[in-house]
Amino acid sequence: MIIPMIGLFEIIALLLAILGLVMSFICFSHIGKLNKKLADARKETHLLVKALRNETHAMGSGAIGVGQRLVEVEKRLNSTMERQMEFEQRDPGSLPYAYAVRLVEMGATAEDLINNCGLARVEAELITLVHSELKSKKDHPSQEERYALN
Repeated sequence: MIIPMIGLFEIIALLLAILGLVMSFICFSHIGKLNKKLADARKETHLLVKALRNETHAMGSGAIGVGQRLVEVEKRLNSTMERQMEFEQRDPGSLPYAYAVRLVEMGATAEDLINNCGLARVEAELITLVHSELKSKKDHPSQEERYALN
């Protein structure tokens, strides 16, 4: 019986086949690990998207609440302004004084108040004096007011 001799080429081919088999097992193992990482990343992404949806919903609900509150405040402001107008119209004696104060705030003099509002000189001078005092206190507060705790 003749034992066939394994030649150098056959040994190299056998070694390459074994090396290829080992490499394929390593690749399949690596692919399995990558698939697991991919699945974990998908789960984490899904959880983050869900958390962002919840936060967006909460912010939307909060914005709606703020909007409703703003509408209520606007209604109250309009109501207050209407009552203010009614009050000013009911008391015609106070209308020249309110107009005079507005004119003084825009820079009118006592003489302007006498001519435009029909006020007596003493009244016009008193309004301009009070306004100038208030303006000077606002522009230059005293040390006590400047350092007062609010």
